[in-house]
Amino acid sequence: MTTQQGNDVSWALRDLAESIPEIRFTLVASSDGKAITSYGADDPDDVDRFAAVVAGLQALAQPVAEQFPAAAGQLRLAMIEVDGGHLFVVRAGQETYLGVLAKEGLDQGLLGHQMRDLARRMGELLGTTPRLEEHSG
Repeated sequence: MTTQQGNDVSWALRDLAESIPEIRFTLVASSDGKAITSYGADDPDDVDRFAAVVAGLQALAQPVAEQFPAAAGQLRLAMIEVDGGHLFVVRAGQETYLGVLAKEGLDQGLLGHQMRDLARRMGELLGTTPRLEEHSG
């Protein structure tokens, strides 16, 4: 488990992962690909890679959202299904996303519902500030 911000929500990720046995690991990431907290990853490099994938997926969703100008234009849920499992991503706060990597065989509807519920409950807790650019002086 890793936590990189004062608002520790890893307990909620643990609860989600333990409620559905097919979940491999869960993560909260900022829109710029920074892992905020995670639960269940065996390799710290997986957390970084997964955070980058979550950020990339939300960035890919933006042009789709722009096709619906009357709406808020925010990612609500994205899912990728591959041989062996699934990736689910939901918006969880200001520029913050909840990602779940799960094995095949899970109840996708149940997971989607629990992820949206968790993201709604966390609300402002998961708001993040984008990374500041480092300047050498």
